[in-house]
Amino acid sequence: MKDNKLYHILDLIEEIAKVDKMIFLHEDSSSNLMSDQYKNQKLKLSNYLVKELLSNSDNRSEVMYIIKLFIEKFYTNEMNHLKFDDNDNLKKIENVFIENYN
Repeated sequence: MKDNKLYHILDLIEEIAKVDKMIFLHEDSSSNLMSDQYKNQKLKLSNYLVKELLSNSDNRSEVMYIIKLFIEKFYTNEMNHLKFDDNDNLKKIENVFIENYN
């Protein structure tokens, strides 16, 4: 990975951290509008970060570890409250993992 790509990825992580702090600041607000907007921004930046990591890593498997660290750091709260509807396709994928890979 070239230095400019590395710094770009580090900047993305820093930006996501800032957005995460804004989500925390607006958590107890009477309106969810600001919080929802920041959550959407965080998700967009996170998607972009993962794409950048995967496309600029020379196919190193260690990138999956970095993505895992990222998810654990910035999405732990969301993961703890995660519930799929029974008809959701993601629920079906989750079931495959639970049934076959635990």
